[in-house]
Amino acid sequence: MMAEEAGKLPLRRLEPPIQKFIKVAIPTDLERLHQHQHNIEKFQRNSQWDKLHQEHINSSRTVQQLRSNLREMEKLCGRVRSADAEALEKLVQPIRDRASTAIQEFLQIHSDAVNKSDVLVIRKASHETASDTLHSDGDTGVPGSLVTQTQLLLPEIPPEQNAAESWDSLAEDLQELNGLVNEFSTLVHAQQEKIDSIEANVSLAAANVEEGTRSLGKAARLKLAVLPVAGAVVGGVLGGPLGLLAGFKVAGVAAAVGGGLLGFAGGNLIQQKRKERIDLHLQELQSNNNSKNDTQ
Repeated sequence: MMAEEAGKLPLRRLEPPIQKFIKVAIPTDLERLHQHQHNIEKFQRNSQWDKLHQEHINSSRTVQQLRSNLREMEKLCGRVRSADAEALEKLVQPIRDRASTAIQEFLQIHSDAVNKSDVLVIRKASHETASDTLHSDGDTGVPGSLVTQTQLLLPEIPPEQNAAESWDSLAEDLQELNGLVNEFSTLVHAQQEKIDSIEANVSLAAANVEEGTRSLGKAARLKLAVLPVAGAVVGGVLGGPLGLLAGFKVAGVAAAVGGGLLGFAGGNLIQQKRKERIDLHLQELQSNNNSKNDTQ
């Protein structure tokens, strides 16, 4: 995780170049795309196939430029550290949503196109419906909704026209652009998931350190409790043989007892000294943990 964050920068360092894409480059491309859409609808409605073909080609160039600008902005956003993922999401979401909406509206042109014969049938039915409405409602009547709908319908591009092939190519470019916008959204969300994972790992590590500190304290106290007993045993073992070797059984017993008492006293002394050092160390660890929690 730390290796992935190496070389990344805070958002405030990268925000100025990102803003150039958000406020200038991408909005300019989207305005051009909208103008292309308007021209395409006009040429297709009037069956001006040659002009429509040329407009498809010009639209593809704008789509490629928009895709290039989105990729450049994506590279900049990829250099932002994960800690600023939430702020980055708020910064880029509006322009990302605007681009996605523009692409979907452009692709809707094809679904609005119908065969010419279908248009004539619908127009005839709409005209009859409108006439019936006018007769029933009088001169003040409003034509039916079907008339309004037919005004939005576009004639289907004849397959033999170059405009049909250029539209297929443009639609493919638009689909790729839409996929890029979705990938860009995934990238920003992935950065937010990384920072959430880092925070969870930090909390877990802090809990583990605290638990480890308590365990070390318990183990050290148990070890200290054994020291006086061990000192007594060692003192008895060392003091006993010395008396026995001198031939004094009573003195040997006394020496063993005395050695045990001496060892016990020595163990107590060592226990006390070590306990003081351990308590001091535990206090330092606890103080460090508290100061880290305060900083967080």
